[in-house]
Amino acid sequence: MFKKISHAILYLLYLAAIVVVFDVVVLRQMLGFGYPTHFEEENLRRYPAPYKMFAGQPNRRDHNEFGFRGPSLASFSERTFKIVFFGGSTGYNGQPPIASLVETILRKEISDTVRVANLSVTSSNHRQHLHSILEDAFLHRPDLIIFYGGNNETMLNGHWDPRPGYPYNYFYRTETGPLQKVLIRYSAIMGELDRRWNFLTNLDALREAEEPFSPEWNIRVVDKYFETLGIANSLASAIPSQRCGDGRFMAFYQPVRGAGNDPHPIYTMITERISSIPYAHDVSRAYDSLDDRIYRDSVHVNQEAKAVMARTIADILIAGMEKGMLEGCDLRRRPSVSDSD
Repeated sequence: MFKKISHAILYLLYLAAIVVVFDVVVLRQMLGFGYPTHFEEENLRRYPAPYKMFAGQPNRRDHNEFGFRGPSLASFSERTFKIVFFGGSTGYNGQPPIASLVETILRKEISDTVRVANLSVTSSNHRQHLHSILEDAFLHRPDLIIFYGGNNETMLNGHWDPRPGYPYNYFYRTETGPLQKVLIRYSAIMGELDRRWNFLTNLDALREAEEPFSPEWNIRVVDKYFETLGIANSLASAIPSQRCGDGRFMAFYQPVRGAGNDPHPIYTMITERISSIPYAHDVSRAYDSLDDRIYRDSVHVNQEAKAVMARTIADILIAGMEKGMLEGCDLRRRPSVSDSD
């Protein structure tokens, strides 16, 4: 009897080992089944950071010492006109990204004193960018702060953490326990089950409470978007600027695929309200003249489209020097020989 029980236990252990290997190695690692990997595996782009939740990992690939692509704001001379560009993956991606293209245009057409620091972070939203202004930009006294986005501040919350203004993965990184994270991260079976029934995370409860994409939620998420822009404008104006007196702020509402045909109520509410705000610009139709194949998904585009967007933003900035948010700013003054960018 004892021998039969021992054999049964040993058999069950072998069977469990086979299931675990099949689950973790074959299904998860080799075939990619399970919970979305972007919560954990892309720490290169979503490295844990205080207050702003995550940023790029410092000194990896083309990230500078602060985790952002390209030159750091700290490397810019005090005599340059310093622009800080905040966005999500649509600001981060590109060879080069939109921020660098904007700098090239402005340096060629306005002054070689202009420098643009790209503080875009994949999957980040403007609420996180508020914290990044304080953490990464305020002490370096930028002359102009730019927010480029709109999708991560609205639609992304509808698909992940549904609380307006929250980082898309807040429910996972902050509110999911360590044991649940281990199961989600390594077990394809548990990950797939949680994607359907959310028994390891609290995402279902959050969605039930928030009711994403309901008429009431749409209003709240749009209100949060404009509230965030208002706070950013106040923060920017509190920064002393050598070129403008006070720091300036400009927001650009990005294009979304299909928004011009049968627009979601969120898009309509934003485009209707944004025209009344002097520091905000609706560039959501900037790609209308381009073939729809520029889009890789609902918001990500190819390099051709990025060049069009850079041209659009640069034109608005140049026009703003004559009459607009940049009126009175001295962009054209060149540095002395002793100055360095």
